Amino acid sequence: MHTLPVISGSGINTLLTMKGSRDRGHRVALSCAYEGRLTEATRSEGMTVHLVSQMGREVNLLLDLAAVVQLTKLIRRHGFDLVHTHNSKAGFIGRLAARRASVPLIIHTVHGFAFHDAESALRRMAFRILERVAARWCDGMIFISKPLLDWAAREGIGTGIPSAVIYSGIDLDAFRSADATNFRRRYGIAEARLVVGMVSKLWEGKGHEVLLRAWKGALEAARVAPEPLLLIVGEGPLEAKLRRLVTAHHLDSSVLFAGFQSDVPAVTAALDAAVLPSLFEGMGRVVLEAMAAGKPIIASDVGGIPDLVRHGENGLLVPPGDHESLRQALVEIMTRPELRRRLGSNGWGGFQREYTSSHMVEQIHRFYEQIGNSA
Repeated sequence: MHTLPVISGSGINTLLTMKGSRDRGHRVALSCAYEGRLTEATRSEGMTVHLVSQMGREVNLLLDLAAVVQLTKLIRRHGFDLVHTHNSKAGFIGRLAARRASVPLIIHTVHGFAFHDAESALRRMAFRILERVAARWCDGMIFISKPLLDWAAREGIGTGIPSAVIYSGIDLDAFRSADATNFRRRYGIAEARLVVGMVSKLWEGKGHEVLLRAWKGALEAARVAPEPLLLIVGEGPLEAKLRRLVTAHHLDSSVLFAGFQSDVPAVTAALDAAVLPSLFEGMGRVVLEAMAAGKPIIASDVGGIPDLVRHGENGLLVPPGDHESLRQALVEIMTRPELRRRLGSNGWGGFQREYTSSHMVEQIHRFYEQIGNSA
């Protein structure tokens, strides 16, 4: 169960888990709010989709209660033996509905918490309480990074409930064998031009505005020729605002919006460096993708990212929301090719089996069996 039908870190995690379950002979189905890229990908794999139109991203008491009722009926009608929820909203509604429908096994994956610093104090308090309550409705919890597990422990979320840290894995072979030629040719990007890329939903909290401010300063300080290119890949509600900022800062010649890209390995191969300036982040799948492709990465020192990025060894870490530190890191990456090579090589060399999609699915199913056998 996933709140919105978007191809994002949690969405890909959900799809890969479903495919792994299907390949093991299980009947699987996805439930989310409405049609989108995730539902399209699910159906293309021959798996079932159930839409719960009342399950929106924002809190709405009446719609949320209606979603619980609809989901409870859906679960009872199809007789699911296991319900696995992702994201805070689907996690709360889905776990409650599954508990009301007496599902034998309920698992929730934590990709992050809604009570981060970007929220108001009142909303943080409310979300914290809701997470503590919802944890009581499941039989096991999966965390996509160790810092998330530690955060939950500090907040008293899931105390006494079986838990495991299972990283959101990627298809390692796809990223190591990808060819950037066609992608660069399609967008007219010269081979000699340095490309820094951000692959992410265009949503609040990912740090796009901080990046654009830092990018302007980095270009002025680095003075690299030909002019480096900032490649922004993804779609979302912030696109129009970000395009206006690019124009306002006179960055049109150095920023390219590439929209949604299905072939992320080819996009990553086209980069000289990747950047993820998130204000909050559960893990950061693009960090793993950059590592697998042998690309250096600049990322925020937040959430689960420090689990993967070791500053000065396989990437550069900067404080979240700090455009000046990000500017300095970008200048380093732009002006020091030997640093780019070293960081990228260390990332490739440090990529471990536990970060692969096959290992993720294997670990999730072991967790299912472990919890099921102890129930």
